[in-house]
Amino acid sequence: MDIYKLRGLRKERRLTQEDMARILEVARTTYANYEQGTREPDNKTLNKLADYFQVSTDYLLGRDVPKWATPEDLIDLEEMLNDNVHMAYGGEDLTEEDKQRVQDVLAAVFWDRMKKRRD
Repeated sequence: MDIYKLRGLRKERRLTQEDMARILEVARTTYANYEQGTREPDNKTLNKLADYFQVSTDYLLGRDVPKWATPEDLIDLEEMLNDNVHMAYGGEDLTEEDKQRVQDVLAAVFWDRMKKRRD
């Protein structure tokens, strides 16, 4: 859990830790521990947080996903690249390293396009 993102989202909405605890149906001390990084929310609570703030769970976990990305925006590029697809360029099979490079470039292009679409 990225404690700075969690705290920032709460403060953006001008909510107290007590407000968040009530929303999540947990004790205030439990929620405070999430923000302090001394306790991790279970999957159900993590999903509640993502739904409430309208962000992805990846964003809450500190992955490089913009906060405005919704689950519908996300695609699994690794799955796409490895899902029964024979990848070649110029007649030569791509190595695993080359596939990773393609995945990295596609991810960068994808997030750039999504950001431009949202702006």
